[in-house]
Amino acid sequence: MKELEASQSQHPLIQRYIDEEITEVKQALSRVRDNQYGYCELSGQEIPFDYMLMNPTCTTIEDAFEWRRFGKISSYS
Repeated sequence: MKELEASQSQHPLIQRYIDEEITEVKQALSRVRDNQYGYCELSGQEIPFDYMLMNPTCTTIEDAFEWRRFGKISSYS
């Protein structure tokens, strides 16, 4: 996260994406502290672990499936 915060882009669109990513990471850390990490905010069901590895900031099962649908791959593979 420090790398993202340290990145000061000259392009406003890129900076917006960086800011959004920082916000998502902070929200994920908050869910970890509240023992809610890995659970769908809509249904309360557990999000499959493999999907959480692909997108650690996803908050719903739908987000996880959409991530997979677009062919994103895990940086941990």
